[in-house]
Amino acid sequence: MLIPDLSLQTIVQSLKDYIDTSHYNESQDRLKMMNYYEGINLEQEVMRFFDLNALQFAPTHAINITKKLIDARHIAYKSAPKRIADGRYLERLGDLNQDMIEVDRLTGLLGTIAVLRYYDEDKDRLDSNIITDFEPIFEQNNPNPIGIVYPLFSHGDVRVQEEQQFVYWSNESHFKIKKSGEIIHVNDEDINPFGVVPIIYSHLYPMIGNEFMRTGNGKMVANANLMYNVFGTQLSLGNMYQSLGQSVLTGVDESTRLKMDVSKMLVLPEGANYSIVSPSGSLAEIRQNMKFIIETTADALHLKMKWGSDSSSTSGEHQRIMEVDLTEAVMSDFERFRKFEKQRFKLDKTILETNNININDEYSVDFSEPHIPASPQQEREEWLWKWQNGLATKKDYFRHYNPDFTEEQITEVMEEVEQDAQPQQAEQAQTLVERLVQNG
Repeated sequence: MLIPDLSLQTIVQSLKDYIDTSHYNESQDRLKMMNYYEGINLEQEVMRFFDLNALQFAPTHAINITKKLIDARHIAYKSAPKRIADGRYLERLGDLNQDMIEVDRLTGLLGTIAVLRYYDEDKDRLDSNIITDFEPIFEQNNPNPIGIVYPLFSHGDVRVQEEQQFVYWSNESHFKIKKSGEIIHVNDEDINPFGVVPIIYSHLYPMIGNEFMRTGNGKMVANANLMYNVFGTQLSLGNMYQSLGQSVLTGVDESTRLKMDVSKMLVLPEGANYSIVSPSGSLAEIRQNMKFIIETTADALHLKMKWGSDSSSTSGEHQRIMEVDLTEAVMSDFERFRKFEKQRFKLDKTILETNNININDEYSVDFSEPHIPASPQQEREEWLWKWQNGLATKKDYFRHYNPDFTEEQITEVMEEVEQDAQPQQAEQAQTLVERLVQNG
């Protein structure tokens, strides 16, 4: 949304025009993608392509493939990154890693999302609100948004649409506004206390052309999901008609009355013919088409599909080779989110300073490269190699498998393990001495 100037009157009128004329239409595509991701209204989408009478005899196929593909592709935060920063900052990050998992996935789904950062005084920590329905505000000749407006949730209550509230932020101002244009004040002078909009944007890729809102993978995946479910419903109907067939009676006029009863022989008039006809189409072909749709969509996302019917197993090394495309794509995501992390830290620092919490400027983030899980034997061999070459300690082993343990807990567990191991080691040593004596 472009506004000619930043006067309050102009801003309010521009917001009202946006709310009145465009908001609900513009958000439909994004809402549809969110519905597919969350598995909402999948059956209704499929039923648009079928006669309702036909679906009385077979269940609708409504499988959520969208979430599976999006979650499998966007895994930059699958392993929590290591952040180096002021301890006062790190202890106030709260559930940031879980929030970033959702940011990664929803960015991949929608292309562009907004993340509101705020300080929770009661919990003494920073927190996030992920905003998927919003409108950035621009001024002439400035490619960066100078503000944002987004609706507060009505939780599906259609009755409150007329009084739907929207939130407005700019570097200078902050207030709420109703659909009618009435302003709801959040402080005496509608001032933004931070001096910057407390929101950062996550984009799937850099700006190309003049469009601020990027296109995500959601539309492609949702369309494939729809085709998959339509074909699946055809398969459901086909299974019924292939199994039972369709009764066909020829050579009989309407005046003839025949009673169908499986326990009695059917006697037909002269020249009449009765048969049960099954469709000639191959159900196996429909199944192959369904797999083709998902496999080609997955390939576009650098994924390799493995179906439940696949009985072959592969080694970890073979899987790593097959996942090279995905690994390279995720490595590219790391660089994108490294920039996002720095922007978020800068914003968090400002928010904390506004709440009289000062931290230093040190901040860096180290992402964990995605990898195929090793077998138990491979893990044992890797740890033994690290210990033998002085690249890790026994404490590192416990930290890896028990990330919630404190240093005191790790030390306590190691002492218990060593105490339990002493009698066994003594017994083994005694047995060795006895064998040496016997052989001596």
